[in-house]
Amino acid sequence: MMLRLIALAVCVTLAVAQIPMRCKTPETWEARASAYDHGEGQNNRFRISYDSVNQRRRILEEIDAFTPGRHFYEYLELASEKRMYIIDQQTRHCEIKEDQSFRLYEIPANATFEGAYTLGYGSESFEVHEWSDRLAFARLTWLGAFTARDCAPVSEVIFKTNITNSITNHFYDVTGGISDPNIFIVPVECRQ
Repeated sequence: MMLRLIALAVCVTLAVAQIPMRCKTPETWEARASAYDHGEGQNNRFRISYDSVNQRRRILEEIDAFTPGRHFYEYLELASEKRMYIIDQQTRHCEIKEDQSFRLYEIPANATFEGAYTLGYGSESFEVHEWSDRLAFARLTWLGAFTARDCAPVSEVIFKTNITNSITNHFYDVTGGISDPNIFIVPVECRQ
């Protein structure tokens, strides 16, 4: 009987040891990305620069020739000022909004490991770990995938009320660091 209990304890320990530990995402990074709004049926492409240390983010929508007449914007979010600056890329008109929340691109402390999978093929492949904010008897509001090796963001789904009212973000061409720190300086159009 004692031998069976020891064997059971070893099996449980080995099973728990297989679950990856929560990784730490890079503090600063840049990427190209796409956001699909399931409710609106709209897909937007953008460049993102992210700094978790100073809690600031810049999103620059990519101008798309296939949507004539549409305005494209630059969003500069500065948590230290509790503001978001929204700049029209054509007219350079600036709108300033109060912004109380800075959402981190990281795996939450209470995240649940959902699984691991491989993206790509052969030598072009890499392992991804998927995490969620799933808790017992609570509604899922976030699902994120990160590279297993460097913990770089791959994708995330933000559920507002259900899957038809959610946003899916995909990140690609991710690089560490910020290539131009001046992008976080408030544009002159917003200081007038």
